[in-house]
Amino acid sequence: MKKWGICLLVAGLFFSSCKNDDDVNEIPIEDQNQVDDEAIVKYMEDHYFSPDRGLIKKYDEEDESDDDYPNLKSLGTKLNSGVWVIKRPGVTADGPAITSNVQDSILISYDSKLFRANRDNEDLYGNLNTYYNTIHSTGQAAWDPVFYYRNITPDLAENDINLSHFVIEGFIEGLKEFNSTQTSGADLYNFQGAIIVPSRAAFGRDFFFDGSRLNNALYRDVSFVFNIELHKFVPRNN
Repeated sequence: MKKWGICLLVAGLFFSSCKNDDDVNEIPIEDQNQVDDEAIVKYMEDHYFSPDRGLIKKYDEEDESDDDYPNLKSLGTKLNSGVWVIKRPGVTADGPAITSNVQDSILISYDSKLFRANRDNEDLYGNLNTYYNTIHSTGQAAWDPVFYYRNITPDLAENDINLSHFVIEGFIEGLKEFNSTQTSGADLYNFQGAIIVPSRAAFGRDFFFDGSRLNNALYRDVSFVFNIELHKFVPRNN
């Protein structure tokens, strides 16, 4: 919970200045969807998987050593929802894929970023901010991140708070496209790819539970980038 609070604070500080403008100049949803799609394409053209462990990196204009690495777009597939699934070549993943977040409890390593696409940004996606990750602390995998699943307690249910106020549906949709690597998660991550979720497949302009109340400002029009390794999953015991 402490890490969750820190992430919310960082994101809140970043997006609070953006929100003041949004209150007055918020664009129609159709326009936001279009700029999201364009920003995601630009992001994928600007980034690649590092060859050692598959962490997403941005091309260095002053260093030609990364020029031969394929960009994310060249490896990606766009789903009907607008979610992009990008598989890193050469990673062994022969295990089964998940069925649903309600049925399957997952062990996963991940690094995730978020951005709000805007045409005022030269590259459309602007600043990337940290969402959640497992790689900057222990470096080991974690079970069921909150954007995948959250147990709905009686207290939450009594306040009409449900899974849709926690999870990112586009992430779950994209994760179904990956086979598990059948590794223990104890070793350092070896990312097998990425899932990029436009705001309409995340929280869009809907409500998110921020730990104290339902909030439709913090992740409003925000898109997400997930760099992942799905180690394994087991049946969920509810």
